[in-house]
Amino acid sequence: MLDVRRLRVLLAVAEHGGIAAAARALTFTPPAVSQHIAALERQVGMLLVDRSGRTARLTAAGHRLAGHARQVLAGLEAAEADLASLDGDLRGTLAVGTIATLGRTLLPAALTTLRTTAPDVDLRIEECEPEDSLPALARGDLDVVLAGEYGLTPQRPQAHIDRIDLFTEPLLIAVACDHPLRGPDVDLAQLRDERWIAPAAGSSCETMLQRICALAGFEPHVVAHSGDFTVAAALVSAGHGITLLPAIATPPTSGDATGVKLLGVHQPGIHRTLYAAIRQGTRQHPLVNCVLDALTTSAERFPASHGETCPVSLGA
Repeated sequence: MLDVRRLRVLLAVAEHGGIAAAARALTFTPPAVSQHIAALERQVGMLLVDRSGRTARLTAAGHRLAGHARQVLAGLEAAEADLASLDGDLRGTLAVGTIATLGRTLLPAALTTLRTTAPDVDLRIEECEPEDSLPALARGDLDVVLAGEYGLTPQRPQAHIDRIDLFTEPLLIAVACDHPLRGPDVDLAQLRDERWIAPAAGSSCETMLQRICALAGFEPHVVAHSGDFTVAAALVSAGHGITLLPAIATPPTSGDATGVKLLGVHQPGIHRTLYAAIRQGTRQHPLVNCVLDALTTSAERFPASHGETCPVSLGA
């Protein structure tokens, strides 16, 4: 019998146009993808990938099998959903991958809701960035992903992944309390001579910082990188520089109590959209649907969840 994981790999090669691209999408190494394809070729006794050119391409047999793989995987998702709803009771386990800020805010609120509405639904939670969680979702290792997309850094839609936007939040400028800047809002051009505590190197948030500063006519003077917004805020409080903070990652209070004051930004595009992602065809799965309902209900409680796509001023 054909191996489902190998069928997923073949489908990734078909959808992403080659072994290297499929490896990136699945966070596998190219040799690992090649090994899965070779094992599948041995099973069917046919060449599925033509490796003679610079880029590996599916053969006619490979395309034919990839088409069957789509149907098989969709059928398996439908079978799971059908069985899960058979007796009308909601019980079972889902694997959820989440970014840290949603793991601290939205997800606990959703878990509180689930304890009342579906006490027999259990979540296995992994903290991970979208670069890791979305491929894991495509592979079937995760069932639901919570992630974010920053303004000016749009993500390419992933094949066979459905995205449900939860809310959009502003990103705020965090400066030390004794900083001469006065709010409630500032122009980015006013910050050209500042020292910046940038997000993690190579992250989409850092890319957004570089792009918005370029649009304002300067290159940020970066004195630190941190992927932890709490660390970045602490460095700001110590006077080491300024930083960008998503609204839900800001301290519960600002001002003298934290050593940080928060300023809005006039320029558009300085925001982050938080979303849930699932594999296509799994929305009808009662457990997935239940978790999504809890997430969307919890998202309505956040003050930034009213559809704004531009920053909202939070006073200094």
